[in-house]
Amino acid sequence: MSRKAKIIAGLVVLVVLGGVVAAVALGSGGASVQVDMAKVAKQDLAVTVTASGRAESGLRADVFPPTVGTLSEVLVRDGDKVSEGTVLARLETGPLELQVAQAQAGLAQAESQLVAIDDQAPSSADLAAARAGTSAAWAAYQSALAARDAVGAQAPSAADKAAATAATNAAWAAYSSAKASYDGLKASVDASAMPTPVSLSQLDATKLAKEQAYAGYLQAKAAQDKLGAYDPSLSQKQAQAGVDQGYAAYLQARAAQLKLEGASLSTQRAAAQAGVDQARKALTLAQDNLGGADLTAPSDGVVLFNALGAPAADGQTPKPARGVSVGPQSAPFTVVDLKGLSFMAEVDEVDVDSIKPDMRGTITLDAFADPFESKVSQIKSAATFTATGGTVFPVYFELTDAAANILIGMKGDVQIEIDKVPGATTIPVEALFDEGGTTFVYKVTDGVLKRIEVQVGTLTETQAQITSGVTEGDTVALSGPIELVDGMKVRAKQ
Repeated sequence: MSRKAKIIAGLVVLVVLGGVVAAVALGSGGASVQVDMAKVAKQDLAVTVTASGRAESGLRADVFPPTVGTLSEVLVRDGDKVSEGTVLARLETGPLELQVAQAQAGLAQAESQLVAIDDQAPSSADLAAARAGTSAAWAAYQSALAARDAVGAQAPSAADKAAATAATNAAWAAYSSAKASYDGLKASVDASAMPTPVSLSQLDATKLAKEQAYAGYLQAKAAQDKLGAYDPSLSQKQAQAGVDQGYAAYLQARAAQLKLEGASLSTQRAAAQAGVDQARKALTLAQDNLGGADLTAPSDGVVLFNALGAPAADGQTPKPARGVSVGPQSAPFTVVDLKGLSFMAEVDEVDVDSIKPDMRGTITLDAFADPFESKVSQIKSAATFTATGGTVFPVYFELTDAAANILIGMKGDVQIEIDKVPGATTIPVEALFDEGGTTFVYKVTDGVLKRIEVQVGTLTETQAQITSGVTEGDTVALSGPIELVDGMKVRAKQ
C-alpha cells in the first residue's frame, strides 16, 4: 500500500470511530461545537522518508594473536576507549618461550652439522649428534603424519548433518503449515464481498506468521548448507605441507648423517645448509610469536570483545577472558575508530527506490536534542529483515562532522528529503477525509462547515498538497473526537 493510501485509509478509520461521539454532539441542539482548524497555506512542501537506525563505525581493525595460545590476562573491558599501542591482553609466555628454546636448539644442531661437514673430520660425537638429529627429525615427521590424519576428524559428523537436515525439514513443515493457513484465509477473504476488519487483521497476522516461518526455514537451510559445504581441503593442504616439511627435515638430517658415515660431501653440505636455513626461519617465527604475546590496539578507538569458538555447554559463546584459548584464525578483539562513524538507517523496501546518493538527511539521535545534517553516502543492495519480518535496506550517512560525543550503537531516526514541491497549496493531513473513494475537506465559512471535494497532489506524513477545491487563506476543520458533517455550526477551539 502506498504512503498516500495508508494516510487516507487512516482518516477513514477516524471518521468511523467518531460517529458515535458525533451523534451525541448533534443531538444536543443547534449550538456550535469547538473543533480544531487550520489555514490553507502556500509553502515549499518537502517530501521526506523517515527511517530508524543506529550509529556504526566503518573503520575497524581486528586484533589477531600470532599463534595458538591461552590468554593469561585481559587488561581492558568490552567497550573501553583505547589508544594506539594499548595492551589489550597477554598470552601465556611459557609455551612460547619453550618454542623459542626448541628453535634455538634446532638451529644450534643444524649449524653444528654444517660445521662438522666443513671440518671434514667428523668425530664420534659428531656422528652421534647426527644420528640423534635424524631420529628427532623422523619423530617430528611421524608427528606431522598424525596431525594430518587428525584433520579428517574436524569435519562435521553424520549426526551433525542429520540434525541439521531434521531442523531444515521441521522449519519447512512449519512454513508449509503457516502458508496453508494464510492461503486458506486469503481465499476466504478474497471470496467475501466485504471483508471485515477482523478478517483482514487475521489475514495480516497469518501472512506475518508465514513470512517469519519462511525466514526460519531459510536460516535452518543455510545452517544445513554450511555443514554440507564444509571443505577440509585447506586444513588438509596445511597438514600435508607440515608432513612435507617434516619429511624434508628428516631427509636433511639423514643426509648429514650419511655424510658423516662416508656419503658425498657436496650433497651432505647442501642438505646441511638447507637445514640451517630452515632452523633459522623457525627460530625467527618462534621469536616473533613470543614478541607478539602482548595483543595491542592498532589504532585509537573503542575495543570490542568478539565471540570465540563454539557455544559452551551452557549455551554461551566464550569471549576473551583469562584462560580462554585463542588462535590466529579468529580475532578476540576488534578496535573501532569513532572518527569514522556513520548512521545506518533501515529504509523500508517501499521507500528505498526513491533514495539516491547525496540526498540530504536530518538525523536525530535519542541521546541528543540537536539533530545532525548529513548526506546519503551508501545504499546497500542486500536486504535485511526486521524482528517483525519486515524487509529493509541499510542506507548510510557519514557522521564525521557531528560535534556531539556519539557512541557506537546509539539509536535514532533520519528524515531523508527525496523531493520538494515549491509554492504548494497545503493543509494538514488531519483535514483530509475520504468516503466512497472521494477525498474532501470541511471548509469553515461564517462558522458553518461546507463539504468541499478536493484533488490531492503530493502527500507527506504531515502535510497534503491540494491542487483544486480550496485556496490559500481558506480555513478548514481538522478531524477529532467529533464527527464533522456538512452544515454543522462550529467555532475554533481556544
